[in-house]
Amino acid sequence: MKKVFKLGCLGFVGLLLLVIVVSVISSNNDKPATTTENTESGTSTEAVSSPAKEEVEEKPQLAKIGEELQVGDVVFKVNKIKTTKEIKNGEYFSFSPDSEGSVYLVVNVTVSNKGKETISTDSSFFKLLKDDIEYSPTTLLGAEGFFLYDGINPGLAQTGNVAFEIPETLKDYTLNVQTGFWGTEQGQITLK
Repeated sequence: MKKVFKLGCLGFVGLLLLVIVVSVISSNNDKPATTTENTESGTSTEAVSSPAKEEVEEKPQLAKIGEELQVGDVVFKVNKIKTTKEIKNGEYFSFSPDSEGSVYLVVNVTVSNKGKETISTDSSFFKLLKDDIEYSPTTLLGAEGFFLYDGINPGLAQTGNVAFEIPETLKDYTLNVQTGFWGTEQGQITLK
């Protein structure tokens, strides 16, 4: 038993070291690319491009309620929004906000897969923005009609809800959407 435990621990440490080595190697690939071009006069010029800067300067796409927003191979459409102090789940169960003076903002969204592979979507792919403040979605385990790691096959769409616990007085916010866990492709939908 001790031998199995030692091998398991050593395997975990080895895996951790492998992840560190891969991340160090991949961070070296993020350096700006330098290219040299020869001209007819025989001189050379250097051009330095920085892909990281280009990504930071690129602003997310913007849409409104009822408009489709394509982000990569995924199309998002906010159908409607509502605020409520209680979300009913069946006849006997309900969810209420934890904080005093707060309500749920329920966003009804249709997510369409325009790609060639199945995608998984979850409420964590959505964030609510108000100026420089970011609100994360509330996970309502067992609630019907809410996104929770749902798979969407190519060419299909799924409609579901995302709930955010927000202050009652909050108005004029933006929904940030992304295509994956890492948020490499993002867009925004104004909720006014």
